[in-house]
Amino acid sequence: MKNHFIIFGLILFSFTSLFSFQAPILLDVKGYISDSLFTAEYRIENFQEGVEARVNIYQKDNLNIIRLNEQKIIGDYGKLEKKEKYKFAIPLKLLPADFNLKNYTAFPKITFQNRIYYEMKKIKKGCYSFYQDKEKIASETTDGFYISKFEVSNEQFAAFINDDGYEMKKYWLIKKGVMQNQEVGWNFQGKFRMSAPLDWNLNETPYWKSAASNFIYGPVTSIRWFEANAFCNWMGYLLPSLNDISICFSFNSVENDSLFNPICSEIDKNGQFPLHFIKSNVSEWLILSIDSNIPPCGPGCREMFYLKNNSQMHYDFPVKGISCPLYNNEILGFRCKIEK
Repeated sequence: MKNHFIIFGLILFSFTSLFSFQAPILLDVKGYISDSLFTAEYRIENFQEGVEARVNIYQKDNLNIIRLNEQKIIGDYGKLEKKEKYKFAIPLKLLPADFNLKNYTAFPKITFQNRIYYEMKKIKKGCYSFYQDKEKIASETTDGFYISKFEVSNEQFAAFINDDGYEMKKYWLIKKGVMQNQEVGWNFQGKFRMSAPLDWNLNETPYWKSAASNFIYGPVTSIRWFEANAFCNWMGYLLPSLNDISICFSFNSVENDSLFNPICSEIDKNGQFPLHFIKSNVSEWLILSIDSNIPPCGPGCREMFYLKNNSQMHYDFPVKGISCPLYNNEILGFRCKIEK
């Protein structure tokens, strides 16, 4: 009897620890050019021993990636120690002669245990207006959360594959209450032999070479809901809900639309909404709240919301769709959140 108790305790621990992974959170990233340096400042919450700072830089018009001599980067770069604030600087002589923040994108990231974390936005506790069809129709209240400023990228999802994310059952379990069968995602993973997004080829370098979104920092697409959920479990994240999206985005906030605009980090100019560019990138998988009255679409399974968010469909406000969690297409990706 004692041995049975120990076994049960180990099973319970492994399942609960899956959803309590402490992901480091990159916040408040600021980049500026002064004198002979490009400087980036940032903060990290949930600091973990072993976190490292890195930076991605590319030219916007042709997506050429800038390679750096990282040994010459000054300050809080590479392996980090816990601090209140961080800052690193890149001498401009290491960058192209025409480097500026209008024609180039430079965004820091952090890595931890084979995972790549981009910047998140901290959403404070409070009540937020929700808009539809250019009219204020309701308000949403939240206890606060963190949400990705960028959709999950090809490089982030490739790290999940390279860390055997498709082979580990624990990442494919579904949070209790979301679906009747918490193992339904793992069952489908085996049935359809999932190993990568539908338009990826693991025999190519890079894997996404033939994908519609084929830029390393572009959003991963052709993703089933189960794959998005597994990635979030691996990262220590959750998928956002429709309420989260309603809080974070303004309606009709489109500038410089392009289907696979890799980074959408612009902030709403009037300060009313935490994120901007609702339609600039791809559609996004969401998660249904536990109390949503959506009927099952199969044994132990249920349909899921997705945000119709892309430059091919010109909506003036967030519009949701609902589909089988096995659905995917070349403009369907996702972003992530962390609950406070």
